[in-house]
Amino acid sequence: MLQTLKPHRHDKVDVLVIGAGAGGAICAMQMAEAGFDTVCLEQGPWWPAEDYPHYRADWEWRRETSWNTAPNARGLNSDYPVDSADETTLMWGGVGGSTTIYTATWPRFRPSDFRKGTEHGLAPDWPICYEDLADWYELADRACGVAGWPGDPAMPPRGPFQTRPVPPGKMGRRAKMGLDQLGWHYWDMPVAILAEDYDGRPACNNCGNCQNGCPTGALNDMARTHWPRALAAGCRLRTGARVERIETDATGRATGAVYVDRHTGTRHFQAADIVILAANGVGTPRLLLLSENAAHPNGLANRSDQVGRNLMHHTLSIAGIWVDEPLDTHKGIVSAAYIVEEFAETDVSRGFVNGVTLHIVRMNGAGFQALGAHSGNTMAWGRDHHRIFCERFDRGIGCLIVGDDLPRPDNRVTLSETVTDSSGLPAPRVTYSLCENDERQLRFGIARSRDLADALDAVDYKINDFGLEAGNYAPGAWHLLGTARMGDNPDTSVVNRWQQAWDCANLFIVDGSVMCSGAAVNPTSTITALAYRAADHIRRHARDLGSAEATARMEG
Repeated sequence: MLQTLKPHRHDKVDVLVIGAGAGGAICAMQMAEAGFDTVCLEQGPWWPAEDYPHYRADWEWRRETSWNTAPNARGLNSDYPVDSADETTLMWGGVGGSTTIYTATWPRFRPSDFRKGTEHGLAPDWPICYEDLADWYELADRACGVAGWPGDPAMPPRGPFQTRPVPPGKMGRRAKMGLDQLGWHYWDMPVAILAEDYDGRPACNNCGNCQNGCPTGALNDMARTHWPRALAAGCRLRTGARVERIETDATGRATGAVYVDRHTGTRHFQAADIVILAANGVGTPRLLLLSENAAHPNGLANRSDQVGRNLMHHTLSIAGIWVDEPLDTHKGIVSAAYIVEEFAETDVSRGFVNGVTLHIVRMNGAGFQALGAHSGNTMAWGRDHHRIFCERFDRGIGCLIVGDDLPRPDNRVTLSETVTDSSGLPAPRVTYSLCENDERQLRFGIARSRDLADALDAVDYKINDFGLEAGNYAPGAWHLLGTARMGDNPDTSVVNRWQQAWDCANLFIVDGSVMCSGAAVNPTSTITALAYRAADHIRRHARDLGSAEATARMEG
């Protein structure tokens, strides 16, 4: 439990970054390399590569326990629990954030994703467009290293990929046969996993263990690609530092943050001229709500009452498709071999707005496949287990259905009244459900996965709909978006187009919470591009945001 003694005060710095994941790592690196005195607070540890379960015989067991993607399943003191019956929140605590255990799937948002207000009015237009972000996508890709194939006609022209695509393998070739038969448009999925050596990092060895952490550095883990640069530039990283609240002065400007040293239970205050918050789409609204005071009675930066609202996860389901030949589905990257973009744009004749993409993915190792892989199609135990395992293992194709759910004010993050973290701070409370539009969208995507199974002459098919048919849809929430969204109107948004809080001029938010819509693809590529863009803006406008000393260092 945290101590209530007066916190130890640290000397003021130019920039304080809260959170060491994708957005925080980029901002810490950019600000430090520009000469700003920068400190980053991260509640989790630094996970050295030798601690990853990758090389251990029990790696699959650890993925289900201490390295589970869900903090409620891991139960580590460095995490905070999530109070929810509506989802299974997935995130990782520590340097690198969830880039430690993700699939590094790296598609970009489409131009239409930024103008949903114009398209159908059920989500707001972003205050920026694809063209505003295009150069920042390119910069982020070069820093992270992205494998792919140029020329996708469904997307705008772009710069070169850093390496060729990661090989699709036998599974990809079999899936391609079914996709070609259906006549659907698909393309090699861009992934931040190297198919060739790049920037001092080795090519992927196709071990198939991406979500247990990549110890080689072939996968873009921010702890391997960005944090070494940030530290070399002088950024000071404090791990085990759980932020309790962001403090403000009488004018409402942020003055720094109070944090708890989890190892000692002591409290500290780090003063700063500029505060950058990057704690993900659940952690960021939680901290803003924890930071309420007289100047911000509804929570920091929450005059609009939008903090915590408009939570988006994507509409999600996963199909398992089994065929009659070995496909090496335990080898190669876990991320998608292909993205099916045939249904990515709105077509109201389908009965809903927004789009759906299908991702052709692998099934991990033998233990994971015996337990049903992504779809939960568990192999029978007992006398028939070995026979069924031999018939099923290595013959599966995963089809992940990803839809663009609508931002809705009642899907939100608040503070729990009953659950606390290991420091005694209120846990986030998450409420989430599908509207009719999103349910129709999800059912449409599931039907298309069945079409693919038929085209592949599947011998078995199973859908994990996360409880949709049973009437208790509760997805695995990988993507945490929209809870502090950007906009041009302070009455309906939390931050402006530069991710600067309307109500707190020296506070910036650089994670998925600023997104106005979620698209029908993974968000990390867009989060990193937004972070590079925001960091550049902060550097260029430090004169208006921070101290004269910080500005002098930047100009020098």
